[in-house]
Amino acid sequence: MSGPSLQRLRVFVTIVDAGGVTAAARTLGLAQSSVSAHLRQLEAELGTRLLARDTGRLRTTPAGDTMLEHARRLLDLYAEAVAGVQELGHGPVGGTLAIGGTATAGEGVLPRLLTEYTRLHPLVDVDLRIDNTTETLRRLDAGDIGIAVTADDGVGPGHESVVVASETQIVVAAADHPLAGGTADPAALRGSTVLVRERGSTTRAYQLDLLERWGIPGTRVWTVGGTAAIVHAVAAGLGIACVPRGAADDALRLGRIAELGLAPAPATRPVHLVLRTGRVLTRPESEFVTLARERTTP
Repeated sequence: MSGPSLQRLRVFVTIVDAGGVTAAARTLGLAQSSVSAHLRQLEAELGTRLLARDTGRLRTTPAGDTMLEHARRLLDLYAEAVAGVQELGHGPVGGTLAIGGTATAGEGVLPRLLTEYTRLHPLVDVDLRIDNTTETLRRLDAGDIGIAVTADDGVGPGHESVVVASETQIVVAAADHPLAGGTADPAALRGSTVLVRERGSTTRAYQLDLLERWGIPGTRVWTVGGTAAIVHAVAAGLGIACVPRGAADDALRLGRIAELGLAPAPATRPVHLVLRTGRVLTRPESEFVTLARERTTP
């Protein structure tokens, strides 16, 4: 008797990790009806319900909990087998590198690494997802990506990380800000609007800690989703912000924004490569990790 296909197991795991059929369909790039059909077929093959609705939300049944544990192991084992077979080939590296990055890493360190990586391995397709730390690590845990590159480590149980770079941080203001290009006393910035990243980003905590240490009187804090959006908002005169220099370089060069000196100066932030502990890497992933570690900042 044939058992459930790997595709159905993958769909089931994604439904659980994404929190529902609709979200799973977006993650997998499938129609919602296809995802629902895979789930029905899997439950029919097993002769039991794996998911049930509880106050409008999907939850795993006891059978679903058991199946989820084994499905994750089977999918990891399949990935390990593929990686082993590919390694025996010793030919050019092919396949797909599914990688995620936070905005801080994704607008500086990660593009530089990927540029060199794709030059070395032109047959590899890259599936790059940029989001905040919380969502990036969720995708790593769900198996949607095999590698995460994040500002600060942000890791928990089941993760391992290594520093692969560092990002210089600067304070920026609109080019026509009265104090742009100089060093400002916090009192002179009384009533300023300070722009920070969205919740779920470790950069937000970093920015709020800086703001507390600066002690600027009467500040307003506005939340803006994404570092690039913050740079644009600063250029438009909506406020000041601390951002990675790499994310601000173009706007600085074009004269749309300017640096603003504040004490204490923002500390350089480490950028980490994060992996799931114990997971066997595919050959494209292994080659990326090797490259990243070779470029590690001492």
